[in-house]
Amino acid sequence: MKRLLKLYDIGSFVCFCAMFLCIIVEVISRNLIKMPTTWAEELSRFFCVWSVFLGSASAWYRGAHITIVSLYTRCTGIARQSLVWTVDIICAAFLTAIWVGTIILMYKSYENKTTALEISISFFYLGLLAGLTGMLIFHFQRMIANVKLFICTSEDFSQKALFKG
Repeated sequence: MKRLLKLYDIGSFVCFCAMFLCIIVEVISRNLIKMPTTWAEELSRFFCVWSVFLGSASAWYRGAHITIVSLYTRCTGIARQSLVWTVDIICAAFLTAIWVGTIILMYKSYENKTTALEISISFFYLGLLAGLTGMLIFHFQRMIANVKLFICTSEDFSQKALFKG
């Protein structure tokens, strides 16, 4: 999992740097040379999309997305565990639905080309698909870890109950 995370981190960083370079080229060509390019702006958008979604998968692994924990902190025991499982299942369903929708969107927009680069619009959506794939992998890994933790905690609890009895 660490290798996959590193791949997402490096991919996001490379895409961000490429976007930054495209913007510098566009600024220099537009303001200094007075000959604006059409491809640099479009390519910077492409790299921006990829950078955001690859970085989102990395943030998902680290738990760095914004969360509201007011209800979670007020719950304890079975109520807290039930809340965690409910949220995990809802997130998994939501991510899966977006993932499937992205594949459908890529299929339907394959014939559409960008203006300057004349590449398929599907390559923009491929960044979304790559990011969502990472989010799903990391999310299911976290769900499995939560179930294992619950099982281990339940076994420890039942062992302690046996010794007290």
